[in-house]
This record gives sequence, C-alpha cells and structure tokens, in this order.
Amino acid sequence: MTTSAPTMTRRLTIRPEFAQLAAIADWVKDFVRAARLPCERLFAIQLCVEEAVANIIMHSDAAEHDDDIAVELAHGQNHVLATIADRGDQFDPTGSRVFRKPASIDEAAAGHFGIHLMRSFADEMRYERRDGWNRLTLRFGPGQGP
Repeated sequence: MTTSAPTMTRRLTIRPEFAQLAAIADWVKDFVRAARLPCERLFAIQLCVEEAVANIIMHSDAAEHDDDIAVELAHGQNHVLATIADRGDQFDPTGSRVFRKPASIDEAAAGHFGIHLMRSFADEMRYERRDGWNRLTLRFGPGQGP
C-alpha cells in the first residue's frame, strides 16, 4: 500500500459495544467534513469502518476481555486510510473466501456480507497481526466504490 504522508489524522478509541457504532458514524462524518472530502467518500468510509468494528464486536473476544477498539483515519493527498485495531482473536479478513452470489432466495442468508462490502467499497484492504494487535487497514482513493 503506497501512500503519501497524511495531511490530517484523527484517532478514536471506543468500547467494544454496539452502542458505539453511532459515535463512529458521527466521528467519520466530522472527519470527512474537516478534510473537505467529497460526500461520496463519507458513505464508503463510514460503511467499511462500521462493518469492521461490528465484526470485532460480534466475532472476537474483545468484549469479553474488556479491550478497546482503536480507529484511525488519515487523509493523504488523494486517499484516506482507515485503520481499525483490536486485541481480540486473530482474524485476517483478507483471507476470507470471496463472496458468492446466491443462486436463489433459498440459498441467501442474512448477514455475512461485511467483508464483501469492505472489499467492494475500499480500494485496498490489508491485515497484519503485530504485538497482540489485529490491524485492518482500508485505503479509499478518489474513485472508490462499486
């Protein structure tokens, strides 16, 4: 992931609780406005960050261990990087199987679209596990989205 130096960076630390998703939505909106980004970026960034955090809350043990989730947004010359970090179970969403469109309504199941949405709305997705932390980094360029 090659990027230029960020011109604006903000960090938010939240509890692993679903009630925090509303705070994330407002925080991302404030970031996008402050960075004077096109409103098309707001939806993509907000959706992906909320999906990543919701997955941590639902599927990791972060809540059981009372571990916070850190979200960082960095605006560069022509991109935004969103990094979501947690100390929960190790999980690499980039290695998750690619979404397969259901052949029928009977095959379709609710949920399990979060990683597919992140892949669809972010230009790049990178994962690393370092020093007990999961770090998911999503890159949004000027023309991201399906």
